[in-house]
Amino acid sequence: MVTLTHLDWQPVILLKVVRLPFGTFGGLSLNRGYLALDDKQLLYADWTLEAEERAESVVCDTGWILPALPDVPTQLKGAGAKRIPSGTWVLPYSDSLYTLFSAASTSLVRLIKRIETHPTDPRTLTALINLSQVL
Repeated sequence: MVTLTHLDWQPVILLKVVRLPFGTFGGLSLNRGYLALDDKQLLYADWTLEAEERAESVVCDTGWILPALPDVPTQLKGAGAKRIPSGTWVLPYSDSLYTLFSAASTSLVRLIKRIETHPTDPRTLTALINLSQVL
């Protein structure tokens, strides 16, 4: 087993706005993880892996070839991605930022489910009015 503990692993948030067919929005994809560069290949390690556990057998090649680890925040654009799709935002990790996006994602899913099951319910309409006034 080849360990990758010598790499400069950066904690990040991976954020992608998910689009459904026909261009409509489907929600947010949100992940925490670690990124490192190894010979221009961007590697991904799961958030649950401790530094000493990061080895070739458990780390993923993302498909991105970069000359240097990008400054964050940055949006990955281009072709050839496998693990992290094009259009994904790489944000610096902080608990507060992750909690904020996680709460937003949960609220969006809750609202969409409410619209799907009770589109004319007064609580649904109130939520939509409040959201439209904020935005």
